[in-house]
Amino acid sequence: MIQNSTINKGVLLTETKLGYKETKLGWIPEDWTSPTISEVFQFINTTSFSRDQLNYDADSDLFYIHYGDIHATYKKPLLDFEIETKVPKLNSDVLLPNSIEYLKDGDVIIADASEDYKGVGEAIELTNLNGKKAISGLHTFALRDKEDLTVEGFRTYIFKNPDVKKALKTIATGSKVYGISKGNIQKFKIVLPTLPEQQKIVSILETWDKAIAAQEKLIVKKQILKNGLMQQLLTGKKRFPGFTDEWEEKSFRDFTKINQGLQIPISKRNIENIPNSYFYITNEFLRKDSNYKYYILNPSESVKCSEDDILMTRTGNTGMVVTGVNGVFHNNFFKISYQKNRVNKQFLVYILNSDRIQYTIKKLAGTSTIPDLNHSEFYGITIKLPSLKEQLIISDTMRNSDLELFSLKLKKEKLIKQKQGLIQQLLTGEKRVKIN
Repeated sequence: MIQNSTINKGVLLTETKLGYKETKLGWIPEDWTSPTISEVFQFINTTSFSRDQLNYDADSDLFYIHYGDIHATYKKPLLDFEIETKVPKLNSDVLLPNSIEYLKDGDVIIADASEDYKGVGEAIELTNLNGKKAISGLHTFALRDKEDLTVEGFRTYIFKNPDVKKALKTIATGSKVYGISKGNIQKFKIVLPTLPEQQKIVSILETWDKAIAAQEKLIVKKQILKNGLMQQLLTGKKRFPGFTDEWEEKSFRDFTKINQGLQIPISKRNIENIPNSYFYITNEFLRKDSNYKYYILNPSESVKCSEDDILMTRTGNTGMVVTGVNGVFHNNFFKISYQKNRVNKQFLVYILNSDRIQYTIKKLAGTSTIPDLNHSEFYGITIKLPSLKEQLIISDTMRNSDLELFSLKLKKEKLIKQKQGLIQQLLTGEKRVKIN
């Protein structure tokens, strides 16, 4: 039974719940078990080859599971060799050790190193090898169920149990890179539902996986349609009824003006919400996982930007367009001012994001260590410009396409959150499944 204790006016009050027991990983159903990893799995020999010894050539026949791909490439709990196309192969001239062990369907590969706590213990389960040869590589543990205590498809979820993930962080060591030793993980406790419940949990989560995959296909299809529509509308290949005027060929010099921003290092941090303090927009700001906030005091008017302005990266990953931000911008950006009587803002944003302009920008910026687009190169880029009225209709059509794509992505995110909620409930026993 579960006991939740609180103190009320000096009296210990205990709430009990029948059918649960206490373990090192918290309260779990009484008919579930909490064995160590070594009691459930045997460890398969791994190898340690570098990225330089890998390739994606069809001629190679030995697949290699690299820990970096577990963190960054494989987004689903099962690594399906009939679907996944980004599994590297070992170069054919690499000498293999005598101790090599080939992987089988159902084997679990765990990354034993991560740059952050979030990635500690990330795992995948292999399926549909169908005679293909694969080995587990650098910074990984390879596990194989030795006594049929787990069902296929459930093994990855053992390591997605929130209580298990939390406990894994406590055995990770290191400063810049966190690692798990084999000795520690062999003794590490996990949570196992009964076999029928494991199977039912897998079935439920697979339903959400299929819904997410179907949504991803819709997104890809819509993105392709949007790209095709964008190509036709922005080049004049597709026109709206009532518009027959020839488009004028203009360079950006004819209707835009660009400014570069500040060169103050981002290490000079100031505090927000004080007079004349402005949010500092740098390339770091473009990273979705960035939590940084820098502020600049008393900047000049020339480096300020508002939500109505268009910013574009001119160095590094050139051509990235940013709108809708207030603050001051770094020297890595151009602020693009435009003649409002000649070009619609949203139309200009679509033009800047079009395949042709993006290709041109990257080509002009060069392929050096840090690509750099200068003023004259940007000003020299030419486009065909329709009337303002036609620009507005094109922009509205593209915006509607964007909204449809955004709606599809929102639905996908909702499905992902629903699955995460189910993982929280089902893998901890908080919510029990019905077994027919």
